[in-house]
Amino acid sequence: MNTSDALDSYPFLAGGGEMGTLTRSFDWSKTEIGSPDEWPQSLRTTVSILLASRFPMFLFWGPSLIQFYNDAYRPSLGNDGKHPTALGQRAEECWPETWPIIKPLIDQVLAGGEATWSEDQLIPIFRNGRLENVYWTFSYSPVRDESGQVGGVLVVCTETTQAITVLRKAEESEEQLRFAIDAAELGTFDLNPITNRFVGNDRLKEWFGLPPHAEIPLQTALDVIIDRDRQRVTDAIWEAMQYASGGLYDAVYTITNPQTGIERIVRAKGKAYFNPDQTPYRLNGTLQDITHEVTIQQQLIATNEELVDSIRQFTFVTDFMPQMVWATQPDGTHDFYNRQWYAFTGLTPDQSMGEGWSTVLHPDDIARTQAIWQHSLETGAPYEIEYRMRRHDGAYRWLLARALPMRDAGPDGQPGPILRWFGTCTDIHDQKSFATDLEQQVAQRTRALQIANLDLQRSNENLERFAYVSSHDLQEPLRKIQSFGDLLKTNYASQLGDGVDFLERMQSAADRMSMLIKDLLAFSRIRNQPGAFRSVSISHIINGVLNDLELSIQESGATIDAGPLPTIEGDGPQLRQLFQNLITNAIKFRQPGVAPHIRISCETVSSADLPEELHPISTASRFYLITVTDNGIGFDEKYADRIFQMFQRLHGRSQYGGTGIGLAIVQKVVDNHGGAIQAVSQPGQGARFCIYLPA
Repeated sequence: MNTSDALDSYPFLAGGGEMGTLTRSFDWSKTEIGSPDEWPQSLRTTVSILLASRFPMFLFWGPSLIQFYNDAYRPSLGNDGKHPTALGQRAEECWPETWPIIKPLIDQVLAGGEATWSEDQLIPIFRNGRLENVYWTFSYSPVRDESGQVGGVLVVCTETTQAITVLRKAEESEEQLRFAIDAAELGTFDLNPITNRFVGNDRLKEWFGLPPHAEIPLQTALDVIIDRDRQRVTDAIWEAMQYASGGLYDAVYTITNPQTGIERIVRAKGKAYFNPDQTPYRLNGTLQDITHEVTIQQQLIATNEELVDSIRQFTFVTDFMPQMVWATQPDGTHDFYNRQWYAFTGLTPDQSMGEGWSTVLHPDDIARTQAIWQHSLETGAPYEIEYRMRRHDGAYRWLLARALPMRDAGPDGQPGPILRWFGTCTDIHDQKSFATDLEQQVAQRTRALQIANLDLQRSNENLERFAYVSSHDLQEPLRKIQSFGDLLKTNYASQLGDGVDFLERMQSAADRMSMLIKDLLAFSRIRNQPGAFRSVSISHIINGVLNDLELSIQESGATIDAGPLPTIEGDGPQLRQLFQNLITNAIKFRQPGVAPHIRISCETVSSADLPEELHPISTASRFYLITVTDNGIGFDEKYADRIFQMFQRLHGRSQYGGTGIGLAIVQKVVDNHGGAIQAVSQPGQGARFCIYLPA
C-alpha cells in the first residue's frame, strides 16, 4: 500500500514528517503485529501520539518488541547506522551492543508495569559508522493494551551527550584556572551589583580575616580597605560600572586583616559586564599582593640626599633588584638605569640617557606614555602606566612602570620642591596574558552554560507540553472504559457471572490509570517556577486542607493538632498541594487498629542551624521550620531520600493505594519556594517531615 492509500485508510498515521512517511509505507503485515487495520486501539493511539510529538520518542510493542520512533528521535541514530532499518525491527536484533543494558529495564516495565527513570545514563550505540559513547536521559513507561496488560514500552528520551561533554570540559577548564590562580598567588573576586553579593576565593578570605567556608559580606570587603583609600576605591568601582567607561577597573590600595592587623598593598584589576540596557550585572577580577614591590619603591623614595651623594651604593643596591630601576632629574630627564634595564633592552648607557627610553617603546604606546609622564612632571602626582617595551631579542613585553617624586623639606613641614624622580619597571606580560585568557575562558564557559541551560529549558517545556497533551488524550478512552464498564455491570451483571470479577478488575485498573494521569499532570504543572509570590497564611492553608479531607478524617478517626503557624511569601495553590499530600499520607499509612494522630508545629531557625546535608536555594538568614509528625507505620531511614522521587513506593499497591507521585510534588513545591525538606522515621514509630521555608 502506498503512502497516500495508507493515509486514507489509517488517518491515525497522519503527519509525522519523515518517520510518518516511512511508517505509512512500511509493510507491517510481515511483522507479528500485522497490518495497521489489525492493530489494537491502544497501539494506534500511542503511535499517533509518538508521530505527532516533537519530543524524542521510541516504542517497543508486542512479545518481540517491534519498534516505532519519530522524527525527533531520528537524529539520535546518526548516519550510516540503524536508520531506517530500526523501524519495524525486533529490538534484540537492532540493539546487540546495548541489549545487556536496556533489556533489564524493558523487562522491569513489562513485569510490573512500573516506569523507570534514568538521567545522563551512558549507553553506547553504533552510529555514524562506529560505536559511540552516548549519554541519555530517558524514561521507560508501560503502554497497556485493551486487556489491561502491558502491551508495549514507551521510551521518552533526550540525548545529553553534548551537555555532558560541555560540562566536563567546563569543569576541566575551571580546574586549570583554579590551578593557575593558585600558582600566581592571586585573590579573585566576583561582585553582583544587582544583589550586592560579593564572592571571593580562599586566599581573598584569608586576607580579609575570614575562614574558608565563610561568606564575604560586601561591607566587609569595603571595611578592610584603609580609611584613606576607601573612597578612592569606591569611586573606581563606580566608574567601572558606568557603561561609557568600558567596564575596566584598576586600583592600588591597602587592606588590613581585622584579625591579625597585617596590612597588604594590593592591585585590583577587573572588568564589568553589562546587560543590553547598559546596566552592569557583574564585576569580577583579581587582587595581587604587591606589598614587597611597593615597599621597595617607598624605600627608594625615602632615600635622602645621602643616597644621591652615594650613587655608587645606590647602583649596587638596585642592581640586585629584579625590577628595572630608573631615576630622573626634576624635569624628567633620565640619568640613571640599573643593570636590569640594560639587560632587558640591550641598549648602551649612551643610548639610554635622556629620551632614549622612548626608542624601545611600542609605537602605539608612545603618545599615551608621554602624556601621562608629562602630567606627573607638572603636578607631582605619582606616575603609573602599563606599556609595551621592546626586549633585546625584538619581542615586545608588557611592563608596569611606577615612579614617585622625592621632595626637599619645605617650610612648616610641608613638602618642598622635587629633587628627583625614582621609578621601576616590572615585567607583567605573563600576568596580563593570564588575566586575558582568564576572562576569555570565563566568557566561553558562561556561554556554554547558557546554551546548556537553554537546551534544558526547552527540554523541560517539551516534557511539560507532552505530559499535558498526553494526559488529556489518555483520559478520554479511560472515561469510555469506565462508562461502558458501569453500563455492563449495571445492565448485564446477572448474565456475566464470573465475568463481573474481571469487569471490576478492569474498572480498578482504569481508576488507577486515571489517578496516575491526574497526578502526572499535577506534577508537570508544579515543575514550573511559581509566579509572583504573595502573603499566604499557612494556618488558612491547613484549614482548607482539613475541610477537603473531612470524610477521610472521620472514617479513620484521625485527630490533627496544629499550633500557631506563620504567614509567608509563597504560592498558595502549591503550598496547599504540599500539606494535602503530607496529611493524606499520614492518614493513609496508619497502623492497623490505631487512629492517626497528626501534629503540625512551627519554629524559627537561623540558616546556620540547618542540617549540613540540606542545601536550600534561598540565601535567607532565617527559616520557618514547619514539622508534620504522625504515629503511622513509619519507614526505614535508608529510604529517606528515595521517597521524594517519582513513582517510588515502599509498600505494595495491595496494601496502600496511590501513584508514588505525592511526595515528589511535595519536594518540588519546597524547591520552588527556595526551601528544603527532610524526612525522619523508624519502622512502626511514625514519621516526621521537617519543612524549611525562607522567613
